[in-house]
Parts: sequence; structure tokens; C-alpha cells
Amino acid sequence: MAIPAIKLENVSFSYPMNDGEEQKAVNGVSLEIEEGSFVALVGHNGSGKSTLAKLLNGLLTPTAGRVLVYGADTADDKKIFEVRSSVGMVFQNPDNQMIATNVEDDIAFGPENLGVPREEIIKRVDWALEKVGMSEFRHATPFKMSGGQKQRLAIAGVLAIRPRVMVLDESTAMLDPKGREEVMNVVKQLNREEKMTVVHITHYMDEALDADRLIVMNDGKVVLDGKPSEVFAEHKLLTAIKLDVPCVTRLAVTLAEAGIAVDPRITDEEAFVDSLCRLL
Repeated sequence: MAIPAIKLENVSFSYPMNDGEEQKAVNGVSLEIEEGSFVALVGHNGSGKSTLAKLLNGLLTPTAGRVLVYGADTADDKKIFEVRSSVGMVFQNPDNQMIATNVEDDIAFGPENLGVPREEIIKRVDWALEKVGMSEFRHATPFKMSGGQKQRLAIAGVLAIRPRVMVLDESTAMLDPKGREEVMNVVKQLNREEKMTVVHITHYMDEALDADRLIVMNDGKVVLDGKPSEVFAEHKLLTAIKLDVPCVTRLAVTLAEAGIAVDPRITDEEAFVDSLCRLL
């Protein structure tokens, strides 16, 4: 049986408070993420999803339980280099991830710190730029780019390390619709063509629709886990924990509850229109 890309075993994490108490952000989470999968993780602010993201590559270590990356324990100091080489992180604000005044230099920074030979670094920079559709910007200044371009550059910097897993922690939150689309197209392409495992933390439900699997967190726990169509069918629970559902699903649920023969699990607009046309 293949080892999962990431495995969480009853993982908890608490932040220390000023009064000496602790606030539990992740509470007893157990799950496995298969290699090559595209997993979306959603939850309202304070649900624990961003803390969970940082646990996946050892930026935080559990206060209880274990996080395993291809079998390596993130709490093992001897394995941390292996873990962080396997799991790349892309954060919300791309400006916080840039360190150079030139695109090529910025992308090369990661592999240089890993001791990758210069000839290999050049190949990786070329490959990463091509994958995010930014080869023409190789000599540009990162800080003069649009938000979507900057986030694609951040992804290229992670790609140059050649991770097996990419974790995006609300990486589209600060982007306009065009920038969001640019970034999501790159992410879907990497998952589809490079078979890269993707964990996408987002509060945009339309982005979650593109995933193979959708995990919902609330109060530090996993409350729903399944295909997006299965999860969004639980619209009453999602509403109760202050999460929305895609417009097409909301409409399908409303019609189904009114007695019209429409599948309430529909998440695709074309499929919804087809089902209505068949009824008519």
C-alpha cells in the first residue's frame, strides 16, 4: 500500500495566551492526503485551517499527535529538511515572499539555499517560469507586477525547490477576480500535468469546486470531508457554521426542497441547466 503524501494522526495545536492559558486552534484532527490529489480546505476565520496549513510542513509542530510527510515526522529535527523540501508553502501576501529585485534571482533563491548546482538552478528557473506562464518576465522587477503576477511568481519560487506537495494558504485572498483566475489556472495545471499534490486553503467556494476533495473545519475540528458535491449538499450544516455554498447548489437545493426533481448535490452550472431542460 502506497504511503500517503501527508498523514495527520490525532493532531492538536494550542497557542499560548497572555494570561498563561492556551487556546486550542487544531483539536484532534486525523486525516490522510493521497499523492497527486487536489484537496480544498475551507472554514470561517478562526476555524484552524491556517494553523493546520503551517503544521503540514513543520512551520508549526503539534502539541499532540503526529504529522507525517511521506512517512517523515515533522517534529523530528533530523527530518525537517526532508519535510520542507517535500512540502512547499505559498502564503496570502506575495509581497512577503519576495526577496530579490529581479524575477530570475527571486526564483533561484530557494534552490540556491538548498545547495543546488548552478546549472541545475538555471534549468529549474526556466521550468518554473514556463509552468506559471511568466517566461517573458524573467528580467522584470517583481514589485512592479500585478497581484496575480506576483502570486504566480511566488508559486514559481516554490516550484524551483521541486516539492512533491504544494500548500496554498489563502493565496488568492488578496487578488482581484482576474488574478484569482490566473493563479487557480496555474494550480490546476500543476496538479493535472505534473501530478503535484495540492492542498488549497480558501474561503472562495467556487475555488473549492475544482478540488477532488473538500474538507471543512470548524472550531479546530474536521466536520465534513468528501467530494465537493457531497459536502455542499450539507447546506444546512454549512450555513450553521457561517459558510456559504455555491449559487448553483443553493438554487438546486431550494428547488429540490420545493418538490422539483433536481439533484441538490449539483455543483456544475451546465449540469444544472441540462437537468432543468430535461424537466421542461
